[in-house]
Amino acid sequence: MIRIAIAGAGAITERAHIPALAGIADAQIVAIQTRTAAKAERIARTLSPDEARRPKIYSDFDEMLAREHPDAVGVFTPNNLHCEFTVKALHAGAHVLVEKPMAPTAADARKMVDAAAKAGRVLMVAMQRRFGGIERAIKAALASGAIGKPNFIRARLSHGGPQLWAPGQNWFTTASEAGGGAMLDLGVHVADLAIWFMGEIDSVSGQVGTLAKPIEVDDTGAMLLHFKSGALGVVEASWSSMPPLSAIEIYGSEGRVMAGYPRNDISILKSDGTPVAGFSREDVMSRFDPRDLLAPSRALAENFIAAIQGRAKPSPDGNDGLRAVEAIEACYRSSRLGTRIALPLDS
Repeated sequence: MIRIAIAGAGAITERAHIPALAGIADAQIVAIQTRTAAKAERIARTLSPDEARRPKIYSDFDEMLAREHPDAVGVFTPNNLHCEFTVKALHAGAHVLVEKPMAPTAADARKMVDAAAKAGRVLMVAMQRRFGGIERAIKAALASGAIGKPNFIRARLSHGGPQLWAPGQNWFTTASEAGGGAMLDLGVHVADLAIWFMGEIDSVSGQVGTLAKPIEVDDTGAMLLHFKSGALGVVEASWSSMPPLSAIEIYGSEGRVMAGYPRNDISILKSDGTPVAGFSREDVMSRFDPRDLLAPSRALAENFIAAIQGRAKPSPDGNDGLRAVEAIEACYRSSRLGTRIALPLDS
């Protein structure tokens, strides 16, 4: 049994991470640490009607680590605490699943990667879109050579902002706690997918802006990626776009992928416009339930537990999280300096 302690009890914790982890037979949530005790207690009661088996509630992260000695820790706090809490948990001998973005800066992300290597523990980043049915189908199609050599990707993720799905969690738009806005919050997801699909990035140029909301951080951004393969890409992120849109286009030497127009739709075609065998819309949609919105988070949690037990490779791991954060930080630097930024970042 993997004993898990949770840091943070926000919307994503309550709606995704806790249900996903609680559903795994080999895992037990033993503690929840948060600055909102009443909410944590309500969540704990939903996990067990038996008070003796109910997760313990803590206000102090260090105390939770010292008292519970967990096998694993879920760090689902505001972004500015990710590095501190992750490094402490790793030093205490725990494996860590940390919410995206892994950290607000690449420097902090590197500290986390180094701490995991030194401790010999699993470090995974909650970029669960890798486990989506559409995204898995795209990855398989690319690996099979279905569209030849990919040479361009456009990936977009947008919605109306955290105020709509996490009301009251004002840290998202507070620069000191979030470290960035839409590009860091949403762009990191699609930057990770772009790298997963297309390979390493060697330079980034981008622009971010606060165009629609009276907030401290960006609500809109776009960046141009240059991949080591020579391919190009565009990543777009927005908190000022309704209705929401999550979309991916990939163009290759022998065909193209188009997904997300509308949500959970996909088309993988050869150059002549005919469907790729095994990847028709019907084939892809038959392999997952688009109504099951928790499925990617469950798969992520299952991979985390399997990685701890040595049954699977962690994905996305700390290095994946670092690469995605580097791309986003390069976008912010490019927007500020008006120039293209080479990767990896030197500092």
